Amino acid sequence: MQAFLYIELTTHTTYSKPLPEQVKRQLPEVAVLDIDAGSDELLQHYALRLLRESDQAVVCIKADANTPGLGKAMAILEELFEEKAGRLVLLLGEHSRLQRMFQARPHVQLRQVEEEEALNEVKQFLAKV
Repeated sequence: MQAFLYIELTTHTTYSKPLPEQVKRQLPEVAVLDIDAGSDELLQHYALRLLRESDQAVVCIKADANTPGLGKAMAILEELFEEKAGRLVLLLGEHSRLQRMFQARPHVQLRQVEEEEALNEVKQFLAKV
């Protein structure tokens, strides 16, 4: 199973999220889930389950320098820090704490990209089977 998980940690989240919608439209075989910093425990549980059960997963984290804390996203981040093949983390925006956390784990594939580049990165990674 292939999965795409979109995590928005910015202070001004919106209901409409173009990137997950584009992934759903262009890659209908990929399981897509989007969450934000305020998502409840059940949604967080589904996100963790999706990561654990997928053979390939792209996790796109949208954050900025004003992001207050990582809060509820820590459980998902801890799962990403585990050594497991077939995962790519895309970071949209600047967040020095997140960057340091991922840099301390060289086994994690991390790419910092602009939002308009993210869909191509998702397609390229998931095309590798």
